[in-house]
Amino acid sequence: MTAETAAPSVQIRANFPVRRMDFSFADTGKYWWSGNPFMTQFMNNLSSLFPYGEKFFVDSVRGVREEIKDPQLQKDISAFIGQEAMHSKEHATYNEYAEAYNIDLHTLELRIKVLMEWVTKITTKKMRVAATCALEHFTATMAEQLLIREDINMQMTDPRMYKLWMWHAIEENEHKSVAYDVYQAIGGGYWLRTSTMLLTTILFLGVIAWFQVDLLRKDGQLFNWKSWKYGLKTLFGPRNGYITGLIKPYLQYYKPGFHPAQQDTRTLEKTWRAKLGFTN
Repeated sequence: MTAETAAPSVQIRANFPVRRMDFSFADTGKYWWSGNPFMTQFMNNLSSLFPYGEKFFVDSVRGVREEIKDPQLQKDISAFIGQEAMHSKEHATYNEYAEAYNIDLHTLELRIKVLMEWVTKITTKKMRVAATCALEHFTATMAEQLLIREDINMQMTDPRMYKLWMWHAIEENEHKSVAYDVYQAIGGGYWLRTSTMLLTTILFLGVIAWFQVDLLRKDGQLFNWKSWKYGLKTLFGPRNGYITGLIKPYLQYYKPGFHPAQQDTRTLEKTWRAKLGFTN
């Protein structure tokens, strides 16, 4: 077959896009979650994890990228890096809201930076990818719950915060399989994956609890029991608590044949892309 008659090569594209966002939170009210300090600070708490946490995800995947032979996975890695970089950028922008009310997210972010540097120093490349898989499972399942539970997400009464968190939730589900596929491609096994998840869970929950108390204390809301009651019911209510709904998908991670794609969220993602006016 001559060069003139050769079939054109098929261009491989990533399975999801990188969206350029440019949020501003300068005029956001202090307690933008239905006027409630506990839940507002809980979301601020989560936001503080992302700038350096997602940098750790990107660095972990980049660290083994040369071992990946599948061209489709290579494209998805590029899109994963692009989405995570945009998340880090926008959650750093989130600080303009925090600074307006003297909410010290910068110190919390630096704590995460030190923690991630320590983890990087004492672990192997494969262990860091395993940790990324574990944390990506947390973010994907939390994001899925946020998308599903309109009784909860509609409590975000500031439209800019609402769009930020729902955009982020869509993308966490779009790229939820990438780190896991990378882990499998580099020969990652069941025991490292699950033991890393167990250790990551302890560390993750400990950091969340520490940061929550710290934020409420500095805000003068630590003994606002009405706010605590509302927040704890929202998160841990036995029938419809946000965290309560995460238990079952969390435990699925420990199954030998687990893969993130088994929790099919494609229709959910499509619905929310339309709601937010995304064309891709």
